[in-house]
Amino acid sequence: MINVLLNYYNFDGEWARPCLEKYVVNQRVLIIPLAFRESQAWDNDSWQSVYGKGGEKYQSIISPFLAYGYAENDLDWLNCYDGRNHVEQIKNATLLFFTGGMPEKAIKRIDELGMTQSVKNFDGIVMGASAGAMLQLGVYHITPDEDYDRYEICRGLGLVNGLDLEVHYLATDLQLECSLRAANELCLPVYRMRHEGGLLIDGCKITKLGGVEIVKP
Repeated sequence: MINVLLNYYNFDGEWARPCLEKYVVNQRVLIIPLAFRESQAWDNDSWQSVYGKGGEKYQSIISPFLAYGYAENDLDWLNCYDGRNHVEQIKNATLLFFTGGMPEKAIKRIDELGMTQSVKNFDGIVMGASAGAMLQLGVYHITPDEDYDRYEICRGLGLVNGLDLEVHYLATDLQLECSLRAANELCLPVYRMRHEGGLLIDGCKITKLGGVEIVKP
């Protein structure tokens, strides 16, 4: 498994593209948006209004893939309300892309859909932005923001171990405090990723993409 941890859907930028191009092009892509709030998508119609063609987040998610040469019809989507065999969708893919939102909600839905082992056993490329990056970790911390009212430590899927992330890093006092606290509590390096920042993990090799800082325990 190769893992790409991102902040946002901007990995077609020159800060990332030279490193990612050989991993991203000519793949069978499955986009997995499961980190949404309950108030965003509660049935197929509401899901389509967010992630379907013309939906609120559709264009921003597909834009980087189009820049890498994909057509819209090349991209498969996992819609948890459409009744498809989602495990089979994962088996047919070579690149999984987890979208942003709230990581614990995505992890819960992955379990409810019976996909946890399929994701953990996946032998391709796993990419994710924000929550889609955090859920890949064995353990991660939450920095309080508009969605979370307190700092906490959470369990991820364990696709990537040995590090933690501070996503959407702007060097605020709160982010500095929480990332240092997490490094010391978890005894792990915390990679602080700016808007144009990410990590490529290929085996034991970690490549920093764009604006990334490391805080160590």
